[in-house]
Amino acid sequence: MKLLSTKILSEEQVSRLTQAGFEVSHYDSLTIALLDFEIPEAATHCIFSSQNAAKAFVENNPGIKQYEVYCVGEKAALLLEENEQKVLEIGQNAADLAQKIIKNHKNEQFYYFSGNLRRPELPQMLAQNQVVFHEVPAYETQLNYPAFESTFETVLYYSPTGVQSYHKNNQNTNYTAICIGETTRSEAVKFTTHTATALHTTVDGVLDAAIQHLEKA
Repeated sequence: MKLLSTKILSEEQVSRLTQAGFEVSHYDSLTIALLDFEIPEAATHCIFSSQNAAKAFVENNPGIKQYEVYCVGEKAALLLEENEQKVLEIGQNAADLAQKIIKNHKNEQFYYFSGNLRRPELPQMLAQNQVVFHEVPAYETQLNYPAFESTFETVLYYSPTGVQSYHKNNQNTNYTAICIGETTRSEAVKFTTHTATALHTTVDGVLDAAIQHLEKA
């Protein structure tokens, strides 16, 4: 079964999929450029929309000053914890994180580190609930739009923009989309009726879901 990952995988990850029975192709749907910025002096509570936002923050925090942080995804949380940050909330997606902030931390003032293509749900929900936040551009995303001659039975997605990247120049709709989370799945269902969602919001979680789907096929 032909599988496409919209993120470059490690040799170990490719080997794992190959051993499970997949013929693997992979590419990076996104090109990420981390930005240089100064962390505002007033920042004590920091929100991160993704692992890339967390990476940019770590690179711009050479003194390893500790902040109270709120992030989307387990990978972002782990990166921040490894760099001595105090993780207070982890959301499975932006809307989930916004709900936790509104419920448990509504009276704090936040600095929101994000990318140029970030989803609108989190800032919209915070604004609607009178949560004060200031947005800080942390990275820029450029989508890549390859055209493939092969038709894939399975495509792995790690973000909504990955779905957009693949479908810009590929008309394939008869495949199963394996998605890292519900936000990504909500984009994938615009193009295919066959979807599955990873139990864990990590690359390996997506691979697990793909292998489990193949075993059930």
